[in-house]
Order: sequence, then structure tokens, then C-alpha cells
Amino acid sequence: MQKIMSFIIFISVATLIITSIHYYLWVRLVRDTGLEGMYKNIATYSIKALTISIPVSVLLSRMLPPSIAYPLLWGSFAWLGIMMWLFFSLLSVDVIKLVVFIFSKFSAANDEIVDMERRRFMSKFAAAGASALVLGLAGIGVKNYYGHAVVKKIKVLLTGLPETFKGFRIVQISDLHIGEMMTGAKLEKIVEQVNSLNPDLIAITGDLADGSTSQLLHEVTSLRDLKAKNGVYFVTGNHEYYSGVNSWVHEIQKMGIKVLNNENIKIKNGTDFFYIAGVTDHEAKRFGSEHAPDFNRALSGLEKDKKKILLAHQPLTVKEASEYGTDLVLAGHTHGGQIWPFHYLVFLQQPYLKGLYQFKDTTLYVNQGTGCWGPPMRVGSFNEITEVTLA
Repeated sequence: MQKIMSFIIFISVATLIITSIHYYLWVRLVRDTGLEGMYKNIATYSIKALTISIPVSVLLSRMLPPSIAYPLLWGSFAWLGIMMWLFFSLLSVDVIKLVVFIFSKFSAANDEIVDMERRRFMSKFAAAGASALVLGLAGIGVKNYYGHAVVKKIKVLLTGLPETFKGFRIVQISDLHIGEMMTGAKLEKIVEQVNSLNPDLIAITGDLADGSTSQLLHEVTSLRDLKAKNGVYFVTGNHEYYSGVNSWVHEIQKMGIKVLNNENIKIKNGTDFFYIAGVTDHEAKRFGSEHAPDFNRALSGLEKDKKKILLAHQPLTVKEASEYGTDLVLAGHTHGGQIWPFHYLVFLQQPYLKGLYQFKDTTLYVNQGTGCWGPPMRVGSFNEITEVTLA
């Protein structure tokens, strides 16, 4: 029931926001530009259709097989990206116009007669310019998303790491979002890329799927082919809890992937070892106390002189992880902002966007996401596979 209510609330709030933005676009692109007759009707009904296409396609995607849902989602999510860029572009123009208007009130310009034809021409010019800019960015964004995932190679210094683990390589993937813009065929290519790196350990830091196991399990079968000398490990992200977390955890473990559910294990090399630990998603407590992240259970009581690496979906968990002497946190969730300039909005919820950070004595690395959520576009970010070499 909690999952259903959360989904209903999300859809309701999102629909209200999307409807308001579409009304603003109608005002700026149709009313203010002076479209008339047939052209006005076509534009108006098109905007109405696009308004309902986003929530309807999301709802239908939960009931239809992926082969049918994918093209529906692709079209509506591509428009979602274009819509948001248009909104911010036109809003920026309006802010500039407001500043000019206020300035004119304190100058002789306020005595001039308003030229409605000139105002309409400027509205048309702004609408055409914003549309051209946005379509260009959308094309670049789609091209970037459908290219190969970029392998980002980094070295992390862990003072006191045993000599036997120097050069140990962890390959991290995150935020695949199977059932959104990630298909089984695209996932197969990612698995091949990961295996070609010959990793010592593979970490999957949440948001594997958007949809139920009955709907999407056949899309993720290639995860069985992931190979690493010291195993493949997974922690839950927030989207697992929207999609039936218990079923997904069960199926993931059947694939030979170890789910770290507020626990830790030792990664051994002879008599040397370090700890790999994992906690559930930061927001999982909303779905019941049994799902809440438990740092004490995952990280307390460990040998103090041994290195501790934590897998967690959301970067902000580094603050609590640092209290337990964690050396390295690997996280995802942010998608690196995915589409510029929306990365500024990420900072409202997450203090860390992408790449390496240092919080007290704990190193944090934030993967930009190997897939995407929503618009199948990347601008200012890329689909990332991270190779972390311990030094």
C-alpha cells in the first residue's frame, strides 16, 4: 500500500507541475505569438496531447510489455527534456524582459506608446530562437546517451592498504534504470564493457530497474554474465522500492550477485583482507523500518586497522559513513545532473554531484549513472562505468 500511495502522490504532483509548464508554453508559443485559425488550433491541441502523454505513458509502461512500452516512453520522455529546456529558455527571456520593463519605468521610455506589433514580433523571434536552440541541444543529448558508456578510470589512495591489494580494481556501474530508456540489448553491451576490464570486484550501486520482476526480469538476464574475481555486489536504490524490492532482491541473488543489505563481508587475499559493506537506500525507511539503512549493523565492530569500503546509493550517506571510520564510499543516484542546467536542482537534495570528494577522513566517489532516467539525453554528463584502482 505504501508503494502504491507513493506512486499516486508522485504522479499527481508531477502531473500538476507538467500541466502548469505546458500552459506557460501555450501562452508563450501560441497566444503571445499571435497564431490564428487552423495554426492556433493545431498548436493548442498538440500541446494538450503532449501534456497528457507523459503521465499516460508512465502509467501504461507499468502494464505493457517493454517492447510496446519503450517507444511510448521514448517519445514522451524525449518531449519531457525538450519541454523543460523550452520552459527555462523562455522563462529566462521573460526575466530579461521584466528587468528591461522595470528599468524603463525609471527612464523616459515609460512615456512611449506600446507597439503591439513590435511586441508580437519579439515574441515570435524569442519563440523561434528558443525552439531552435532547444532542438539542437536535444539532438546532441540523444547522440550522447546512445553512444558507448565512458569508462572513467580513477585511483584512490587508502593509507595502510595491504601491499597485496595495491592495484585492486573495482568496477562500478549504477542507475541502469532497466524499463525506462535502458533495454536488454543495451545492457548486454554494458556487461561486455565491464567484463572487458577484467575487474577484481564489481559494484552495482542501486536503481537497477523501474518496473516489476514479472515485467522486466527477462531484460536483465545478461547480469548473470558479469564476471569478477572477488564477486559482484549490489545495494538497493530508491527505485527498487517503487518496483517491488523484495522480488528484485530475490531475483538478483539468484543471478549470483551478492546483495549487501546492511551488512559487510571480507575480501581476502591470503591472510590480508578489507571489508566491503553496503547499506539500503537513504529513503528506504519510508517503506518500513525493516528497510531502513543501518550503518551500525553494516559498519560497527569491524577491525579498526582494516580498510572499509561502503556501497551506498545516495552520496549524502558519506556523512554518516564517516562516523564509522569508512575509508571509501561508492555512490550514484545523481546521474551527474544528466542534463545541463538541471544539475543545479540536484544540489537541493544532494551536496555531491559527480566525481571524487573528501569528507573528513572518508573519500567519496559519485558515479554519473550508467543509464538515465526520464529524457534519453545527456548534456554536461555521460553514461559512466567507473574503474576504481586502490593505491
